[in-house]
Order: sequence, then C-alpha cells, then structure tokens
Amino acid sequence: MQYKTSMREFEPYGNVYEQPIYPKMNNMISRVNRLTPDRTVNQLLHFDCEVYLEMIDGMAAIVVGFSPDTNSLKTFTIHRKVRLNPGVYFSIVSVSGEASCRLITSAGFSMQTVELPSPHRFNRILPNIQIKEIFGYYYNVRNAGYEFKGEKHDYYELTFVDRGTLETTIENTSYVINEKELMLYGPGQFHTQHISEGQSCSYITIVFSMVNITPEAPSGENELLLNKVFTYDKKIYTLLKDFVQESSVQIPYLNSLMTCLLQEIIIRLLRSEFLSRKDEKPISLTRQHYQDELLERILSYIDESICEPLTIAEICQKFSISRSSLQLLFKENLDQTPKKYISDLKLEKSCQLIREQKYSISEISLLLGFNSIHYFSRAFTNKYNMAPSEYSKQMFNQF
Repeated sequence: MQYKTSMREFEPYGNVYEQPIYPKMNNMISRVNRLTPDRTVNQLLHFDCEVYLEMIDGMAAIVVGFSPDTNSLKTFTIHRKVRLNPGVYFSIVSVSGEASCRLITSAGFSMQTVELPSPHRFNRILPNIQIKEIFGYYYNVRNAGYEFKGEKHDYYELTFVDRGTLETTIENTSYVINEKELMLYGPGQFHTQHISEGQSCSYITIVFSMVNITPEAPSGENELLLNKVFTYDKKIYTLLKDFVQESSVQIPYLNSLMTCLLQEIIIRLLRSEFLSRKDEKPISLTRQHYQDELLERILSYIDESICEPLTIAEICQKFSISRSSLQLLFKENLDQTPKKYISDLKLEKSCQLIREQKYSISEISLLLGFNSIHYFSRAFTNKYNMAPSEYSKQMFNQF
C-alpha cells in the first residue's frame, strides 16, 4: 500500500493543513515549481526553516528523509497542503504527467541542494505491457493424424490445449503440450503442429499483438514467455474459460473485456516466471504433497467417470475419505465443492460434445447423466448465458 501525507507515518516530517497561505501577508516568499514525471530522484532540497507545499495542478508525491541517504528515503502521496519541518531533505515528483506546486518559505531562508550518492527510483504505477489488438481466436477440434505444416508471422500466438495432446515444433525444437497446458509462439517464430495417431485434440488459438509500454521495462522481458510449455494454473485456466465464454456472447464492451482477460493471462504467465526465478526455495510440505497426490487421483477418477452416474458417496468410498475431508480438500485446493466441480466438468464436457456434433442435445444430456433435458438446458444456460442449442449454432461462427 502507498502512504499519503495525511497519515500518521508522515508526522515526523511535517503535517497537512487546510487553508492556503498568502506569502505577502505572512512576510514569506514563494515560487512555482514545474514538475515533470521523472522516475528518478538524483538530488534533494534542504531548508533550515519550515517549507509549505501547495499543489496548483496535477498530482505529486514527496520523497523525504532526515539525511541524504538513498536507502532511508520514504515516499508519500501529497494529500492536501503540506508543511515540512525544518531540516527535512525532500524532493517533489509528479505522478500525473506535468504538474506544478507552489513552494512557500520564510524570507530569511537558507537552502541547500544535495546530490544523492545513488539515484532514488520512484516507482509510478504504470502498466508494463499492452495487448494492442486480437487478430483472431479459434477453437480447433482435430482428429488423429492432423498435421499443420507450419507458418511464421509478426504476432504472438497462444495455444491452450483443452483436451488431448498436441505436438509442436518451434524452429526445429519439439515440444509436447498436454491437456490444460499452453504455449506461446513469438513474432517471427516458425512453428508446426501435429496430433499423433490414435488421439484427438481440441485447443484454443489466440493471435494478438503486444508491446512493452513502460520505457524502462527490461529489454527481452517477453522472451520469458517463449520456448516453454506452461503447466496447469487454476487462475489462468479460469481466465481462458472466461475469455471463451465472454467471446461467445455479444455484450457491451466485449472487445475491451477480451483484451483485458488476455492481458491478465500474459501478466500472470510473466509473473509466474519471475516468481520461479526468484523463489528457488522448495515450498511443498508433506501434507501438501499428500493432498496434491490424493486430489490428482480423485480428479482423474472424476474425469474418467464423467459420463457415468457419479455421487459424492461413491468418491468417498473409493478413496477411503470422509465427506467432510473431501469437502475440505476441494475447498483448500480448488476453492469450490466437489459437487460444483463435477457439475462444471459435466458442462465443459457437454461443450466439447456439442462442438464435435456427434450427438444431439438430448443424447448429450443422457450421456452425461443429467436428470432431464430441461435440467441440463437450465444448468447450461445458467453457466454460459445461452441455451445448448444456441451454443451449437454459434460455436463454429465464433471460433
């Protein structure tokens, strides 16, 4: 969290006040400081008397300390008018583009400009990347033996495998993208795709342009995204599901929402790479390892049995776990109940079956164990904001 000058933390340096000061009426002098959005502070001002700061336009922050030591400086957002105690070292930084501030002090002031031993960096809250445009997004259902001989283009391309396994090569290096994993191709990277015999695969493709928009962003930061397969991440998976769902329904601000969802996906991928580089200390405990193993076996069983009548009691019996323990396992790791997980998985499976166009809506309802076609249609509509029949009509027009 950021600090502002009206907080208790600012009291050692000064305080805020309400009424403006008129210099001539108080035997004081003033000057107007033009502030630019510089992110680096190289020098500080030091007065032997009180200093008053009143913002004229824009927004600013103040860097303060009791000595010109870069490591001891603190930053506060200027909130209202500010009085600084004598002897405080300070610098004012714009946070809103150009800004201006009136500095008022005693006519008999003594001031020093002190160079810092090393620059103090002021971190403005600016986005690092921007999704400029999404050129295409497709849901691909491919049968065994499918082969895409390859292409390269000037954009980023995200491939997320929904079901099955996809083999790909990038500049003659081979990778395997398994179910619920994703990969990004970068601008100018030649890539191919292939599905082995005896398998089928459905996957999402999103083609987009992206730029770094923070001037001092590390060069090559986006290279962290390339030439690797990203494993399952619940938050990213949820964002991708939202992307697909929202893109299938015409709503106001759809384009903005889609670019925001994709931008969050990319940011989370970059963040996961940064955290994996910085945090090399193993964090898995024995209990978590046990939970991960057990949950993986339960989820695999649910996935394999999704077209069978499946009850919570049956899962508990098969894995020798109490109902309350099963509920806690799902809550701690998936933040949902087993019943909701199964229901969502059935509806996801229904989407896949609808896309494959092998069964009617009634047959899919029966195949997945719904009580009736009406119950299935209501559950589907509640989750996807459209009826199964409408989804069937729109799917191949949307992807």
